[in-house]
Amino acid sequence: MRHGEAESYKEDDLSRHLTRFGVTQSEHAAKWMAKQLNEHTQLKQVDLTLVSPYTRTIETLATVEQFIQINNTVQTSAITPDGNPKQAHDLIDGEFLQDNNINCLLVISHMPLVSLLSDAVCSGFNARVFDTADVLMINYDLERSLGRQLAFYQSPA
Repeated sequence: MRHGEAESYKEDDLSRHLTRFGVTQSEHAAKWMAKQLNEHTQLKQVDLTLVSPYTRTIETLATVEQFIQINNTVQTSAITPDGNPKQAHDLIDGEFLQDNNINCLLVISHMPLVSLLSDAVCSGFNARVFDTADVLMINYDLERSLGRQLAFYQSPA
């Protein structure tokens, strides 16, 4: 998931807050995710969320938590805007290998990383651009270290 719409760019990119519209976008995306989790996986919760330490991603997570139970959260600089997709992919695989009880993992990140990472972990995704609060749902196969797209949510503009 990409974070919701944020304030205009400023020198301290880390501290940019969501706009009111960004909160609304995140609410709609969270409701969609909750419905998709139930339809595609029969899961009612997210076992682990990896979230960038930027204010806008943390605020997006807080909004998502209003609609989906999240059991554990890890803030990591590996998924910031300039993060390395290979390292982020390795982090995801490492989390799954470390904890066999993870059935559902949520990543809340930024462009361009979210697009590049999605392309690395989802066969045929082709690095589509994520608008704010867009969500890609993947059925991930740890043995192959690759997944397939289940659904893609595009936030209304």
